[in-house]
Amino acid sequence: MVLDAYLSSASSCLSQLLTNAVRAFRQLGSMRRKTVLIVGANRGIGNNLLKAFVEESWDVTATVRPKTRTEKDPTVVELEKAGVKLLELDYLDEATISRAAALYGADRPLDLLINVGGLSPHPKAWQEQTGEMMVEKFRVMAVGPILTIGHFLPSLELGDNTKIVNISSAFGSVSKNSFGTCMAYRMAKTALNQGTVTMAREWEKEGRKLTMVNVEPGFISTRLTGWDGVDDMTTCIAGLMRVFKDITPQDNGALIKWDGNRIPY
Repeated sequence: MVLDAYLSSASSCLSQLLTNAVRAFRQLGSMRRKTVLIVGANRGIGNNLLKAFVEESWDVTATVRPKTRTEKDPTVVELEKAGVKLLELDYLDEATISRAAALYGADRPLDLLINVGGLSPHPKAWQEQTGEMMVEKFRVMAVGPILTIGHFLPSLELGDNTKIVNISSAFGSVSKNSFGTCMAYRMAKTALNQGTVTMAREWEKEGRKLTMVNVEPGFISTRLTGWDGVDDMTTCIAGLMRVFKDITPQDNGALIKWDGNRIPY
């Protein structure tokens, strides 16, 4: 009887110690700054998102292409002055993706990965589309982001309420294509949408606690669009920041507009 009482007491004490340890670990995790990786952050939407995350005191890591740094692009200097960690990554070169992930650190948590980098939607006319153009846009805007997610997976799985956002486009929606144009761009974005949904569904089956979505950032005037656009940058960035915060596991695989509304595939 005495032994049973002792064992019961010891078990209760051990259980309490474990509970306290878990609570302390969670408190420690909540003390660290949230981490975000923005792929393609030196211009346009990526750069404006970077500024928004810095403003909210996130621990920001940004990427530029190796070529951008070697050409001494002035935007690189601006990123370094902003105090963000800078990595070199080119969607067309998987070795750079692997190297960037290694430099980030497989043991370092990543709470939010945003794949922003892309190519221009132009040209518009179908007669101007070429095979080379289609392949390049497919590799940059569909293959590159998926490869990046795979290489950063160890860090993503250490994140808190981890989210992955692929910047896509309503132009990738087949059901919303009512006027054509920009064929190569549309095809690449449709492929990205499918890749996102497929990976999201496979991860659900594997029990991975990660949420992945496609997001339409708005038709914003940037160098990438040839300064063509109708939406306001400041309004869209504010909307995107709200969308990122509001994403839940129930959104897994969805295509969400910057204003929070869903877009059908």
